[in-house]
Amino acid sequence: MRVPVSWLSEFIELKKSPEEIAEILTLSGHEVEEIYDPYAKLGSLITVKVLEILQPEGLKEVVLCKVTDGKRDFYVFTTAKDQVKPGLILGLATSGSLTFTHQKIEPRELKGYPSEGMFLSPFEAGISEEKDRLLTFPEDTPIGVSIYQVLKVSEPVLDIAITPNRGDLLSILGIARELNLICGWPLKPLKFEETLRKGSPFPGKISLLDKEGCFRYTGRYFAGIKVGESPFFLRKRLFLCGLRPINNIVDITNYVLLEIGQPLHAFDWKKIAGKEIIIRRAKVQEKLLMLDGVERLFTEEDLVIADAEKALVLAGIMGGEDSGVTEETEEIFLESAWFNPKSIRLSGQKHRLTTESSYRFERKVDPEGVLTGLLRASELILKMVNPSEISEIIDLYPKPFIPPCIEITPQKIFHVLGFEIEPDIMEKTLKKLGEFANPKGLYQVKPHSYRQDLTIPEDLIEEIARLYGYDKIPTTYPQVELKVKTPDIFFTLEKKIKTLLTGFGLTEVITYSFINPETLKKLNLSSEDPRARYLELSNPIASHLSIMRTSLLPGLIEVAKFNASREVEDLSLFELGKVFFPDEALAQERVKLGILLKGYKRLLPWEGHRRPLDPFDLKGILEELFSALKIPMELKPFSVEPFLKKGQSFDLYLKGNKIGFAGAVKQFILEELDLKGPFWVAEIELSDIIEIYSELREKFEIRKPPKFPSTFRDLSCIMDKNIPVQEVLDYIKSLEWPYLEKVELFDLYEGPTIPENKKSITLRFWYRASEKTLLDEEVNALQGDLNKRILEKFKASPR
Repeated sequence: MRVPVSWLSEFIELKKSPEEIAEILTLSGHEVEEIYDPYAKLGSLITVKVLEILQPEGLKEVVLCKVTDGKRDFYVFTTAKDQVKPGLILGLATSGSLTFTHQKIEPRELKGYPSEGMFLSPFEAGISEEKDRLLTFPEDTPIGVSIYQVLKVSEPVLDIAITPNRGDLLSILGIARELNLICGWPLKPLKFEETLRKGSPFPGKISLLDKEGCFRYTGRYFAGIKVGESPFFLRKRLFLCGLRPINNIVDITNYVLLEIGQPLHAFDWKKIAGKEIIIRRAKVQEKLLMLDGVERLFTEEDLVIADAEKALVLAGIMGGEDSGVTEETEEIFLESAWFNPKSIRLSGQKHRLTTESSYRFERKVDPEGVLTGLLRASELILKMVNPSEISEIIDLYPKPFIPPCIEITPQKIFHVLGFEIEPDIMEKTLKKLGEFANPKGLYQVKPHSYRQDLTIPEDLIEEIARLYGYDKIPTTYPQVELKVKTPDIFFTLEKKIKTLLTGFGLTEVITYSFINPETLKKLNLSSEDPRARYLELSNPIASHLSIMRTSLLPGLIEVAKFNASREVEDLSLFELGKVFFPDEALAQERVKLGILLKGYKRLLPWEGHRRPLDPFDLKGILEELFSALKIPMELKPFSVEPFLKKGQSFDLYLKGNKIGFAGAVKQFILEELDLKGPFWVAEIELSDIIEIYSELREKFEIRKPPKFPSTFRDLSCIMDKNIPVQEVLDYIKSLEWPYLEKVELFDLYEGPTIPENKKSITLRFWYRASEKTLLDEEVNALQGDLNKRILEKFKASPR
């Protein structure tokens, strides 16, 4: 909320500087984000000296002035050729700056002559309403400095952050009331002549059909209206608050909105069919072309202001283009209302439309300020427009506002605050908030109609503390009993996975739980796949993020696309997050781990040329991860996931159940996503791991570091090409061979010296005893027996 201090002073006797007022408001809970001068934000409006007047050939209506700002000389065109002369000091808006009327100054050229600015009139400078003369300065005025600095013009404006519960502060009057409440400075209330309430009979009819959507509706008719430009004082105040003037009628409604906090709307009376105003719900498929040029389709949930034939306004939010005030308007109907905040908020969210009016209606306007706003606008119209006729006020108020009676005891106030405040101070504060009574030590408060944020005892306690002064509240230290809670098993697993993967060189990313359905479709999922059945959002934060994710891959893919568009092609990423599936009641949530490897392996400069990431990089990460977690994961080649290459993929199994997959994304899918390979992904269901991880943690044993050395033996053999090496390794592990510590694939070869459909493998076996150093004879005997079993089992021959 922008509050010009000069305007504020018309409603309250200010006894402090703008800086001190800002501090008072901030300490009472209303942060003043900035104190600024709107004139300074217009840009470079400076004084210049005219050096020479030139009359370009073929240009009779303008002259070209050579001017200087003390640093350089340049040229400016002007049509005020009778007012300029050498030596004159003028106000100039330089290129790129704005005038008071929001005109942006651009450099231009006329018949080859350049012009770098525009001479200002007092009106264009925002100094006075004079438009027909140039802004001139005395001869001794310094040049190249701000015209506002020379004229000593300053309009401090407080930019205040208003919390959502304090809609009463969204006006100049509201801030004045708040300062009166905090500081006790005298208010200067608005006063209206009694004759302002009277007028001729209303020449139409108003029907309030929806009493739940509109609690109060007032209006009156004006004739003999001449729509035109607003006077300078009004335009200036709109400018100080950041609004642009439109015409005198619309400007008056905006002026009252800023001053009183009551939104108004003006209709062209001649465009109202049947001369009837109807407040109703929209009809099915009813449409309205609105003031922003967008035609919107309404539903029966939308409240509209209509005539006998059609909707005219989306109530409390924005008017229709066909019923608005134009230069041809001669008769108007002026509306002031109190709409249901919930109805306005729902319609605004549905149509993605927020205006100054809806912003205030959503935060609750003053029910008793509806008539005040209409009277203030009527007063300004009579003063500025001089209508030939003004009607009586029609005020439909079927259920007048009754403030709640809030009861509270001093004991409860002390209990909640944690310290004692003198009863006199509390009573003085509560009396400022509304109608106060104190029967038998029980405080009773009926808040002012504009303080609709006060509804329960705790609201009053908050006000007492706030007005007492947060800085005066004594410091106390709570006494609490601290209890140690055993870390959650899932949190422990999640933390360990993140630590391991970052240690492997991967980077964690966090993506939205909302994804683009088009990205999910490109994964080539069948209609029966559970991941293709997703939850749609009724009110997405963006049109392309309209469904809840059933997989982490779409989010990781979008991260890859974002980086690729910025020429970052090499990625090693992981994400740990929830996915969501439809359920009978709430959504079913499951936790997954997603991994993405893309591009080339990052090597140090002395390690040689880069190499593309391959399946062994992904396999190695997964094997090391589950080895560190002590989870017996089984990898089975040739995944059937529809988006993975079958020959370069595998599934992950735990106790016979598939819990994940990994592999290379198919080339045609990458092309549809506009991505380059190599591109490897993995996704693992962590929800299924938690149970076994908990069991393994309980059985986990810590062993001493080995005391005796290890030794190894190798076995090279030729076997059938189709036998997976993993099958051989699993067989060896199942034997639980004495002293065998580990076994690993050392070499794999297929080539000219190997028979067709065969392959050569070399396995390395590591032996160690915990109680002694093994002798060569012992190891050789053990290895000989093991070699024999392996060769017999897989029908292999030694090499």
